This record gives sequence, C-alpha cells and structure tokens, in this order.
Amino acid sequence: MGTTYLITGGAGNLACQLTFELVARGDRIVLFDVADRPVGPVAEGCHYVRGDLTCAEDLSRALREHQPARIVHLASLLSGGCEEDRRRAWQVNMDGTFGLFEAALSAGIEEVFFASSLAAYGGELPEPLPEDFPEWPDGLYGVTKAAGERLGVYYHRRHGLDFRCVRLPAVLSRYAPPGAVSAYGSRAFVEAVQFGRFTFKVRPGTRLAMMYVRDALRAMAGLINAPPDRLTRRVYNVHAIAPSAEEIADAIAARVSPVTIRFDPDPQVVQLIESWPRALEDGSARRDWQWQPAYDLDRLADDFIEELRHELANGPRLRRADPQGPAEP
Repeated sequence: MGTTYLITGGAGNLACQLTFELVARGDRIVLFDVADRPVGPVAEGCHYVRGDLTCAEDLSRALREHQPARIVHLASLLSGGCEEDRRRAWQVNMDGTFGLFEAALSAGIEEVFFASSLAAYGGELPEPLPEDFPEWPDGLYGVTKAAGERLGVYYHRRHGLDFRCVRLPAVLSRYAPPGAVSAYGSRAFVEAVQFGRFTFKVRPGTRLAMMYVRDALRAMAGLINAPPDRLTRRVYNVHAIAPSAEEIADAIAARVSPVTIRFDPDPQVVQLIESWPRALEDGSARRDWQWQPAYDLDRLADDFIEELRHELANGPRLRRADPQGPAEP
C-alpha cells in the first residue's frame, strides 16, 4: 500500500494536478481546503475534506481521521490577494503555516513539503540567481514564502522534521488563478483559446522565470519522493524557461487564429514582476534528485493549446466568464 498524503490548498491548481502524479505511484490522497470543491479534475479515489487551515481544530481533525504520513503544503493566498488583504494573508500564509508545522509534529508526520516561489526574492538580482542569494522580497506574498522556508528549516534542524521545499517559478497551467499577477502567461494561453484575445499588463520585453505545469509537477514529485540521504539541502531552486511576454504572444499567435493580443502595461504589475528573477541556478536539484525540465516554449505551447482545445470540445472546466467583456469591433 502506498503513502497517505494530506495536501493543503487541495482545491487549487497545483494540488488537483499533483494528485495524478501521486496516485499513479499507488499513494492515497486527502485534499484539504476551505473551498467548496476543487478547481479542476482530480485523480480517482482522492478524498476531499473541507476545512480552514487557520482553524487548528479543522486541521487536527483531518490529521486524526486520515492519519497521513506526509503533508504537501500548498495552501496560500496568492500575490494579488496578499496585497488586497494583508491581514488575511498573514493569517493564512504565516499563522496557518506555523500551525501546520506544530500539528505535524504532534501527529508524528514523517515529511512536510512546502511550495515556495521565486517571489521570495526581490530587489537587484544577478542572473542567473545563485541558490543561496539573500531574499528581500518586494511583495507580501514573497515575504510569507521566504518566512515559510525559514520556518521549515527551523523545524528540521531543531525538531527533526523532514522538511522539503522547492522554489517554483511562475507555473503555466490552464487552472492558474487570474488573481495571481504572475499568472499572465497562463491566462494569455487560456483567454486566447477561449476568447480570441488577451491584454498583457506587462511590457513586451518583460521576462520572468516560468515552467510548464507538467515540469512543475515532475519537480515537486521528484523532491517529495527523493531518498533522504540524497538531499544536500532543504530548499531547492528549479528553473526551466524565461520567455518575454512578446515571445509568449508570438508563440500563441503562431498557433491560434484569429487572435488579438495587446499590451497595456500596469506600472505596479510591471514593477512587481520585474523585481522577480528571470533565471535561477538549480544545480543542487539536478544533482540530488536528477531534476531536468522537459518543456521549452514551443513544446509547451503545442501541448498547452492542444489541451485547452480538447477541454473546450469535451466539457471544459475552464472559467467561462470573459474577464475582458465583449469583443471590440
């Protein structure tokens, strides 16, 4: 029998898709989230539990009833939501994370995996960014991710918890939430296929470290399942591609017709996105658990657009409301 996992943020984009990776290995999955239901399909046999991470009793009850051996901690307010409601962001991203580590210790959890982000960095950054470069994030989301990393390392060193963390770049996925400012690449593909148009809120030359969701899931599953004696650190960078917004637009236009793509940069969005790294050194991940991306921009564009078209033709679960209103003449 496989391992039982509890995944916080279990209704979200990465959680839903990660279930297929883990179930394929014979594992049992319990999804834990405050939302009514997952945003997308999940693997057969997954159990969904509604609960609030900031409520200690909700989490304790889920751990008692399902007795997971490992936790995958994905619950988080995203970048836009953090800036809109700082108090709630702190409650979920910080108080919730602290409570989770405490609950994990009390329940005898073997391993906690934490998904961090390139948003943990900020300021003037070298390229490529060294693995141990100082983290001075410019947004509250990044602040909470950097603090979560440090908290996990503390629980590993002081309390022996098998803490593992990967700093993900912006993930290109059909279920990427519109509220995340880093999701512009994902939304460009989704809205171009659905509605035939998209407006970038960044400059054409804006670049950001990105990764196709299939690579992100492989990276996460690889670290989650890596033998402990192979790991030389607790927090790993992973890198794949760093296309400009214009290159993303060109890749879409070459595959979707007709399509209208515009640029209307928002200074605040540009400032935040361009404070994040474009390339990260990830030699430790490649050495310790053989991390290697498989998708460049062309390959991911082919796969992404094919998936979107297939879902639209076969009962899609994509967002149906057009956020940009009626088409212009």
